Amino acid sequence: MSGDALLLVGVAALAIYTGVHWERARRAVTDLRHGRRRVNGLKQTVARERGHVAIITVVVVLTLYVVTRYG
Repeated sequence: MSGDALLLVGVAALAIYTGVHWERARRAVTDLRHGRRRVNGLKQTVARERGHVAIITVVVVLTLYVVTRYG
């Protein structure tokens, strides 16, 4: 293989490697955007569930208070 052919093969390999790396980086950015949306949705769900737990806890405590006080 001559030097020019070896150089062309090297440049082609570098181009392929760079293209693969570029595509991975692009997908990572896209996945990051989707991940942030998913995380925000999960944070909202967690906040809502914590609110439900707080309401249930208050109701249980009040019920126990009323049952022990007047029961």
